[in-house]
Amino acid sequence: MKYILTINIILLTSVFSSGFADDNAQSGLPDGAIARLGKGGINILRFSPDGSKLLVGTDVGVWSYDVSDGNATALFTNKPVQVNALALSHDGKLLASGGYGDPTIQLWNMESNTKHKTLHLKSKFSSVHALGFLGNTLISYDNRGRITYWNIDNGDIILDLEKVDPKEATAFSSTTKYIAVADAINKIHIYDTAKSDKHIVLQDDESKGDIIALAITANNKKLVSAGEDEFIRIWDIEQRNLIASIFVNEFEITSVAISDDDRIFASGDANKEINLWNVDNPEKLRTILGHKNTVTALTFSPDGESKYSGCLASGSLDGTIRFWNPDTGEEITTFATGHSKWIKSIAFSDNGSALVSANMTGNVNVWSLNGYQELATFTKGEADYALAVGFTSDAKLFVGCGLNEYTFTFKPHGLGYASKSSKNLEIVPLRMWDITTGEEVLGPWNEESCNVLTISSDNNLLVIYESERVLGWDIDSAEELFDFPAPDLWFNENIVLSPDNRYLGIYESSELPSIFNLEKPDDPPIRTKSRIDSMMFSPDGKRLALLSGGNILIHDLEVFPEDEPEEIHAEIYGHAVRMIFSPDSKILIATGLHESAIKIKLFDVESGQEIRTLVGHTEFIETFAFSHDAKILASGSFDGTVLLWDWEKINER
Repeated sequence: MKYILTINIILLTSVFSSGFADDNAQSGLPDGAIARLGKGGINILRFSPDGSKLLVGTDVGVWSYDVSDGNATALFTNKPVQVNALALSHDGKLLASGGYGDPTIQLWNMESNTKHKTLHLKSKFSSVHALGFLGNTLISYDNRGRITYWNIDNGDIILDLEKVDPKEATAFSSTTKYIAVADAINKIHIYDTAKSDKHIVLQDDESKGDIIALAITANNKKLVSAGEDEFIRIWDIEQRNLIASIFVNEFEITSVAISDDDRIFASGDANKEINLWNVDNPEKLRTILGHKNTVTALTFSPDGESKYSGCLASGSLDGTIRFWNPDTGEEITTFATGHSKWIKSIAFSDNGSALVSANMTGNVNVWSLNGYQELATFTKGEADYALAVGFTSDAKLFVGCGLNEYTFTFKPHGLGYASKSSKNLEIVPLRMWDITTGEEVLGPWNEESCNVLTISSDNNLLVIYESERVLGWDIDSAEELFDFPAPDLWFNENIVLSPDNRYLGIYESSELPSIFNLEKPDDPPIRTKSRIDSMMFSPDGKRLALLSGGNILIHDLEVFPEDEPEEIHAEIYGHAVRMIFSPDSKILIATGLHESAIKIKLFDVESGQEIRTLVGHTEFIETFAFSHDAKILASGSFDGTVLLWDWEKINER
């Protein structure tokens, strides 16, 4: 095939960087899925006690990396989970993992990389914030403020204590003597795991914003805290006083880690920086630069005989894990790639042999659907934040625009994020590339900026919304087809075209949409009676689906908007809800939050009945696409992965 052949040729050029994806596609797949592409965004990093393994908790599970050669093993359960807590037994033989939205703790045998045991929290609404081993006992701290002591041999609960509910940050000391918890009013509570009545409270009245990161020195004498107010604070635990308060920069501090010898600590922030500090004399030693986006996790390798003894490991929203020499600040190696966050757009190649995905930074990954391996990464559309991205339906052209000096901080536990622009905000203008050749496709769209964009299903029409204007171009001829004002719209984040390119819908979640008739662009837009969260046109051009207040309204386009829509009780909610029709227009697929889980629901369009529910992503789903032969449904998520669903089997059921 010309498409894949061309991609293989450009792998040898500087346009693409090589992919090192591990064969994880068949690990822990949910019912109905045939493959998972991507490793998930990084939440937590931990080295094994001997430094031979690096454990990575991501939005979909745990990766165990062999430090000597970089080989990775996926430790996934059949129910994908967002892993925010990791702990290794002191002999390194057992790993405990847990996280948001999952009322279980998984114990893994690290010698065989297999599941050892599952521990169940008391409430199905509980989820783990922190884990630590104390001899033959595992201690967990959950989102309901409960410290639980577990017998790891039989899984029984030894002791259960009610403490303060955590807000964001929770951390055990390396010896598991202390656990530190930041509450909703920025008090730091420290509990002695051996003395249930010992309770130390630390608070700085000047602290503002959530505490995101905590770390305790190995000697259990000092604590480092940091977060949204851009300060690092160092505390004397026993004396219960603040030693130092250090302003770092104008960006949130997202992670902290202390070296095993308590000599230095590292902080990572939303400004892509890692700073190294002296623990005893709180001064900055050096700044490390190299990541291209927010630093999400840090950990030091223990001193010993491992290949990277004493190094600092960092994970980032740029999808990489990097190793650094803390004494010099020099990068030792980019240890791993592929840990992307937030898939924003996907498309299948014409013959279905490849899929392309674009993430929140505008990086494009090309995946083989024969073996589900990453073929290449296209980086010309890279930005701090890819504000708007899109592919032609044949996966040949990529369009994007973005922002630089714009930061993201995702919640350490749960769903959602915070974003912020610096005083030097830079707009990355709209550009189009042929990703099979790496060449830019020039046209009048160049140098435009936009909030949202879409490309027609016939690949001929590019439409953007920008600065209270709607603009459209014929892609082949580069002719401008329309440019009309839309002054009464909010900052819109979603845009859809009907398959005949007649209707254009622009909407913001929980607002009234604007639906334009492109055959009469001077007419005022159609406004629906209800505020909506999502909209989608059926492929046969007969229906418009609107999701409003958790319910789906199906309109007949022949008489819209005067018709009375059919209503489907979908019970789909959340910040990001999305819909797509099956290629034959008979089934409507909708996704969002239902009963505290991200679900994909299938509805029969004629009867309105729910016919199937799919569960596999741990964060909101941003985008859907069907393969051209209608055999595969692909879903791309904030969790940084694409799931491929066997639509033929799902449809048969």
